[in-house]
Amino acid sequence: MRIHKYLFLLLFFVYPLMASAQLVTLSGMVQDAFTKEPVNFASVSFALAGNGKVADSAGNFSFYLKPGTVDTLMVSYVGYQTFKEPISMLNGDAQIIISLQRGTSNEVVIKSKINKGLFLWRKIMSKKKLYNRYNQTNFAYEAYNKLEIDFKNFKADKLKKNFILKPFSFIFDNIDSTSEKEPFLPFFLVESISDYAFQKNTKKYFENIKATNIKGINNESISKMLGVMNQNVNVYGNYINVMDKDFVSPFNDRADDFYNFSVPDTQILNGKKILHFVFRPKHPGQNTFEGDAMVFAGTYQIQKIGLNLGKDANVNFVDRVGIFQEFIPINDSVYFISRDKFFADFKILGKQSLTMIGRKTTSYKNIIINSDSITNLFKAQNIEELVTTAKGVNNFSDSSWQNFRHDSLSTNEKAIYATVDKLNSMPTFKKFQKRIKFLTTGYTNDGNVVFGPWFNWVSANQYEGTRLRFDLGTNPGFHKKIYIHTYLAYGTKDKQFKGQAEAYWNITKTPNRFRLHASYSKDIDNGISQIGEVSQDNVFSLAIRKPNITRKFIRLQDVRFEILKDFGKGFSTELFFIHKQYDPLLNLPALKTVNGTTLINFETALKLRFAYLEQYLEGDYFRYSLGSKYPIIEATFSKGMAGVGNSAYNYHRVSVNIKDNIKISPYGSVSYKIFAGKVDGTLPYVFLENHPGNDIYYYNGNAFNLMTRFEYLSDRYAGLNVEHHVGAGLFRFTNITRKLKWRQFWTGKALWGSLSNDNLKLNNTVGTFKTLNNKTYMELGTGIDNIFKVFRVDFIWRLTANERPIQKVSHFGVFGSFQLQF
Repeated sequence: MRIHKYLFLLLFFVYPLMASAQLVTLSGMVQDAFTKEPVNFASVSFALAGNGKVADSAGNFSFYLKPGTVDTLMVSYVGYQTFKEPISMLNGDAQIIISLQRGTSNEVVIKSKINKGLFLWRKIMSKKKLYNRYNQTNFAYEAYNKLEIDFKNFKADKLKKNFILKPFSFIFDNIDSTSEKEPFLPFFLVESISDYAFQKNTKKYFENIKATNIKGINNESISKMLGVMNQNVNVYGNYINVMDKDFVSPFNDRADDFYNFSVPDTQILNGKKILHFVFRPKHPGQNTFEGDAMVFAGTYQIQKIGLNLGKDANVNFVDRVGIFQEFIPINDSVYFISRDKFFADFKILGKQSLTMIGRKTTSYKNIIINSDSITNLFKAQNIEELVTTAKGVNNFSDSSWQNFRHDSLSTNEKAIYATVDKLNSMPTFKKFQKRIKFLTTGYTNDGNVVFGPWFNWVSANQYEGTRLRFDLGTNPGFHKKIYIHTYLAYGTKDKQFKGQAEAYWNITKTPNRFRLHASYSKDIDNGISQIGEVSQDNVFSLAIRKPNITRKFIRLQDVRFEILKDFGKGFSTELFFIHKQYDPLLNLPALKTVNGTTLINFETALKLRFAYLEQYLEGDYFRYSLGSKYPIIEATFSKGMAGVGNSAYNYHRVSVNIKDNIKISPYGSVSYKIFAGKVDGTLPYVFLENHPGNDIYYYNGNAFNLMTRFEYLSDRYAGLNVEHHVGAGLFRFTNITRKLKWRQFWTGKALWGSLSNDNLKLNNTVGTFKTLNNKTYMELGTGIDNIFKVFRVDFIWRLTANERPIQKVSHFGVFGSFQLQF
């Protein structure tokens, strides 16, 4: 009996092994086709056999099959299209990767008296303050950022034969035809590693960019933008910013007004019950997401979450956007983000056009929360946000980056760096880059000289006829801190030469800019500009003009010296010494009509500016503002001095303006500008406030569009410009306008002004100008934005200041403009 017992036990263990030797193994992993993240607990089954199982928490599964099995493998999961793959002639072990596409699937709807999804959402919201990392006293971590740019929807064979791209055909050797349904070409890769910290009270942010890996680019401001300061997605926040638009988070305080929630299934992982939480938009056309999350029962902490743009979301040029985040435990009560991914497909010309894929991944290590060391770090920081870069941030070797990275590069990513290195070493590619830059920016380099922009070369107007212009400037090859620029223009009708010569000297650029600027110009003034502003002539200015508008021309000779100094914390000053001489040319009062005096003045001015946390993109010589989340305030104080350079006028001038752009999600955004000014002195019209009018049918956001240039003069004035971008607004309620992605807005502009009796008597002897006489000029407008994704139409009504003869006043106008926006 004992022998039989041992024999039975032997057969019990050996038989399965003998049986399995006669079977083949089919194993695989289920992943999201867009984010490449595992789809945990997906249902995997066979259509004919009827047997199946659930993939594990990493999306893995395996089956033992008889050789030659013929069946159809089916994979399904809530929120994804069902995947079907025929299986036949399987004579050996096989491994497959199954990529599920987001979209409509045949989901089972179970009706219940209790809405489990809404119940779970409320439970999550009850823990929101606890789990939102920005409610911690402080936290810090090391972040590794990686941004990859790929292309798809291209015909590689045809492009290889293109005579322009033929020398670079080797880049198509990197095409990936296995990772996704459609082949794509990995093209560009940048990396950064940084230390980041946050403090709740008083709110402060800090980031130090320790290293960036950008082949061929060494720019500090670009390195700063590669950090995580402006790239954090907080799913527990009320809104999530995508393409500079606020989308309603599924954990917004009012998310139940925007989403439907459900709990289709539950799973057990490591002895813990996990709830599958699914959210879908209630109404199409709103800026919402669709997606799901895995939530721990009892604690209601999110383990993983995936978000995709909702159907008919009003975003341009973006076919898909996906966000994935994963959280890990830091202690018994806090889970902290450990990894996030952001993906976007950009399509400019339609569904079948060339598509750019952006993939940003971030991993977080060395996470610390609620630490005194972080408190001590912020004691020395006296502004809300501070981003610093290490010395030589972009000069680390490839071997150094092997130690910096939180994970190793994939085969595709290694190929990108090899390709970029090869391209940068090719003279042919450098020439190609030069031509593309000339077409897109208007400028081209030749040695130490810059030519352009080309769009200034030819223009035309009533006084000059055809205007020809040619510009020259220097580049850093001439001098890294000194920039010299000049242009010469000639009119075929007035037969006069015009031009400018100027020089900038950036004594220091960082941390606080100190710059000198000297300039001499003599040219047609295309718009009476405020101090520091420059008007430009270019070929695109040949727009349709309003009928029956008399265009006015005046020549300006301008000599100036400027000193700009940044003091940090958003404060800057600019000191001006300016000598101007005006010469009226056409349809403006001649010199004798302004009391016989010459139109010459000398002015000193001090401009004070406060732009807290303003961000800039630094160029070789100039910086370009990316705006601030706080209002920007400017005040200018000017003094005119008679007797200096034949100047005939003593006066004082002060002007102030405040501008800001405020997001009022989910109701869009509001931008405004409040301005006021005063001029003390009896002066000719060129030295008073000429309120900006618009003589063409191209909409000007900084002008009064139903007012003409030189229509109104003031020596005291105040005004307000407001523009409210609603977003889809009423257009989301109809299918056609929702699909067209039209957007709604309204504008309001008001101006109050007056002119002293002395200035009125001096300047209006021939009735050229008007004054508001303490009355209010007002325009209101509305319109349709985002027509064909680029056009905007404004309908403007002039509500006040309708002087007689009333038939000469335009009460209504239609204006067009265009802009590229997401």
